[in-house]
Amino acid sequence: MIKGLYTAGAGMMLQMARQDVVANNLANVNTGGYKKQIAVAQAFPNMLISRLGEIKKNIEGEYQPVPVKLIGGLGTGAAIEKIYTDFTMGNIRKTDNATDLALNSDGYFAVLTPQGERYTRNGQFKINNEGILTTNQGYPVLDTGDQPISLEGEFSIDEMGNISVNGESIARLKMVRFENPQYLERQGDNLVAAQEEAGTILERPGILQGYTEDSNINAVKEMVELINVVRAYESMQKVVQAEDETTQVAIDQVGSVS
Repeated sequence: MIKGLYTAGAGMMLQMARQDVVANNLANVNTGGYKKQIAVAQAFPNMLISRLGEIKKNIEGEYQPVPVKLIGGLGTGAAIEKIYTDFTMGNIRKTDNATDLALNSDGYFAVLTPQGERYTRNGQFKINNEGILTTNQGYPVLDTGDQPISLEGEFSIDEMGNISVNGESIARLKMVRFENPQYLERQGDNLVAAQEEAGTILERPGILQGYTEDSNINAVKEMVELINVVRAYESMQKVVQAEDETTQVAIDQVGSVS
């Protein structure tokens, strides 16, 4: 009975973790370049259940233990194995805003934060009061020389990331590609950090000026997933209640000496 409580409790904690992931996806459905997360569960190791402790009489009338008989495995619950990221590209939407950029490849824009260089797929940039190209959070966008980009006057950006002001090339956007993007660490503001792998400069990024990449989240599917999570959580609650009632009966009746 106690094992049942622990198993149901583990299931409730699993559904709470899944709910957090789905809720975060829904909160970022309109965040440019956001990649959805998927929570993958794993089962705890099964317990091997055997039938033992029985005795029977042999033909001589002597009592002997019955050989152990295997019954099978008993599940002991589940937990989150890992939270994976779906890196499929979102829809490319036209905005006609000169500072909006979309990457038609698997690369990332490099930006400078107080914690160092970080990377983002969100190309919804702007020009601040100092004439520097920044993210919506104010982080400068870097060029291939790891320097902020200053823009004055009319500018254009070609598909290779070359920036031209009044027809003169002044810099090239730094865009980085990672062989194993699952190792990237999310750090808020739609930024990621490279912890285990150094990125390589993306030579052919396929930049589209005046476009932006939407998130790859399907809001309807996420809502359906959220409903499934809530129902699974409620099922685990009912199991806990049933186990509690059974335990109470065992205490009040089975253990009674009257």
